[in-house]
Amino acid sequence: METSSRVARDLIVGEIILAEFRKLGVKVVSADSGVDLTAGSNDPTSVLVRQILGSVSEFEKSILVQKLATSRLRIRRSAGKCEGRKPYGMTEAEQSVIAKMRAYRSERLSFAEIANRLNVEGIKPRTPTRAGRETKWHPTMVQRILKAA
Repeated sequence: METSSRVARDLIVGEIILAEFRKLGVKVVSADSGVDLTAGSNDPTSVLVRQILGSVSEFEKSILVQKLATSRLRIRRSAGKCEGRKPYGMTEAEQSVIAKMRAYRSERLSFAEIANRLNVEGIKPRTPTRAGRETKWHPTMVQRILKAA
């Protein structure tokens, strides 16, 4: 184990995990300090130190989660979105595909016809394969992209 905080970022969960390792006879040693984290509870000082470090790790995790949530909220208020996949059209290549879709749409082609043309032209969607199979453009994909763009 790199550090004792890597067992878990929740004190109770960490103690349960270490207790299970103890029952199985597995020895967990912290690489940074060389301390046996699964040593029995016959040394109250070791238990106290381990639990204090576990509490500090849990506190640090809570502070980090709070900072990230505040940052996401600030970004959401200013930019509208910050999580998840970026919308289609973030790259120059995607912008050119959107321009092509708009041009086809101005020719009064349906979303299905646009998807078919993109597939025939060999233009790949952002995710070229899914579950080992080649993906193709679908009318719904074209519609959503044009609606968002």
